[in-house]
Amino acid sequence: MSILHITGGRRARRAGATAVAFALATAAAADVEIVGVEDALGANVRAYLDLDDEPCDAPRWRVEQRYREAEPLIREALQAFGYYDPAIAADLELAEDCWHVRFDIDPREPVRIRSLALSVTGEAETDPPFVAARALAEAELAVGNALDHGAYERLKRRLTDLARERGYPEATFTENRIDVYPAEHAADVVLELESGPRYAFGRTELVQEVLTPALASSYVTFREGEPYDARRLTEVYAALADSGYFRTIDVRPLPPDADTRTIPVSVTLTSAARTQTSYGVGFSTDTGPRFRFGRNNRRFNELGHQFGINTQLSPVVSEVTASYRMPVQASRSEWLSFDAGVEREDTDTSESERLELGARRLHERRGEWARTEFLSLRVEDFAVAGQESRARLLMPGVDWTRIRADNEIRPTIGSKLTFEVRGANDTLLSDTTFVQAIAQGTWIRSTRRGQRFLVRGHFGATAEREFEELPASVRFFAGGDNSVRGYSFEELGPVDSAGNVIGGSSLATGSFEFEQPLKDRWSLAFFVDSGNAFEGSRIDAKTSLGLGGRWQSPLGPIRIDLAQPLDDDADRWRIHVTLGPDL
Repeated sequence: MSILHITGGRRARRAGATAVAFALATAAAADVEIVGVEDALGANVRAYLDLDDEPCDAPRWRVEQRYREAEPLIREALQAFGYYDPAIAADLELAEDCWHVRFDIDPREPVRIRSLALSVTGEAETDPPFVAARALAEAELAVGNALDHGAYERLKRRLTDLARERGYPEATFTENRIDVYPAEHAADVVLELESGPRYAFGRTELVQEVLTPALASSYVTFREGEPYDARRLTEVYAALADSGYFRTIDVRPLPPDADTRTIPVSVTLTSAARTQTSYGVGFSTDTGPRFRFGRNNRRFNELGHQFGINTQLSPVVSEVTASYRMPVQASRSEWLSFDAGVEREDTDTSESERLELGARRLHERRGEWARTEFLSLRVEDFAVAGQESRARLLMPGVDWTRIRADNEIRPTIGSKLTFEVRGANDTLLSDTTFVQAIAQGTWIRSTRRGQRFLVRGHFGATAEREFEELPASVRFFAGGDNSVRGYSFEELGPVDSAGNVIGGSSLATGSFEFEQPLKDRWSLAFFVDSGNAFEGSRIDAKTSLGLGGRWQSPLGPIRIDLAQPLDDDADRWRIHVTLGPDL
């Protein structure tokens, strides 16, 4: 009885291993025909062969040598997928202008797994990631399955990676072999991992001269004595990078200490430039050309305080804001911000100039809900439907935002949800009383072929004492690039007796979009938008259909949409141009 003991494993070879020489050959390539094997098996056979990179004018002796070496290579390629008894017929034709080789391969019956002895002993035996890895391996290497050396090697790498990531530096394979019985078309798989004890986090060596020790230490969220997990190091690195305080960040584990069964960690930081200047230009049909400029001091002092002034100018909306923010109680995820700003907005339906002073407390967590509690004092001069007025509002409120995406610029799967509640009372430094709730959401999904579906919704409701007392900034309007396309910015809403749009106390708009990729960075979009601002419970929904082009420019996605309203009195097309990410 013939037995093959395999400890190193046979694996599939990447097709790119011989592609360089083939790509560099200037002469015509010869014809290598492989018959009988397809998909992954056929691709692995071709990757093992050295004939594909031989041109037609290759020396005869070299072609014949590689032809003679081909059969053992084919057998090795097939064995990686469990085929140990193939039938291989080869034919080489040498002509004056070129040569041709054909391999007829019958893989025949594969070697199948007869028994599987897979065990993890030590403290990792009950560690959930190891339990999950073992369950997956028992499915991929189940008794009766064709032997797949690649699956076996992936399991070994997975267990090795888990041991490193989860703090098992003493882990070792006590048994690691595949016994193959070609005559019986059977294989016995044995893999035993002894994990040893799980180490804990040891001391953290934090080297920096940027922030106070308490604030810098707040970014290190693990504590000495907690079970080691390399993912925690990644989280610390991401938080430090997001802070903007540091130019270089080095977070790494130090050699394990076998005496204390701990893994020390080193964190070394250097300061980033204290001030940051940002500027940009943009365009959308809602606001026209835009210019943005900002100057921010990202490290006003070693307590981590920050100060910034930001300006945005456009024909429709212009604003200047200044903010001073500071971490709360040496926390990396909570901020207290004091803001002041002036804003002017001039749309087809309203004009507004306002001064605002406020304070905010932000609770930020990457990938989770970010909460902001705020209190703002707003003084606003506004005109709607020719009626001018002034309002003062002291508005407390809170909003929640969560963004999840696989890509910040062009997500294939992602979502953004925002909820806000705010209000004012005429007994507390305000000219009117109201409570308002706002909800916005964007949802993106994609197919395997790259088609994208985008659904967007924007909803709002207000309980007010007197609608006429509400300033323009807290009334609802619809229409525009990110609302109901086919209409200009904030063109839609309830009207007065003269037919002038005065805005509404409620809002409901939605959009559905399908995007079909084309060549290069271009795609074609089809969409339908519907909704309006309204009073009471009855909505006069406006609906539009359209199509558009999408270009993934180096500056971000550029969208050009052509929309047609469907209501009777709007026989027109309108172009919408926007620049920026979807979420």
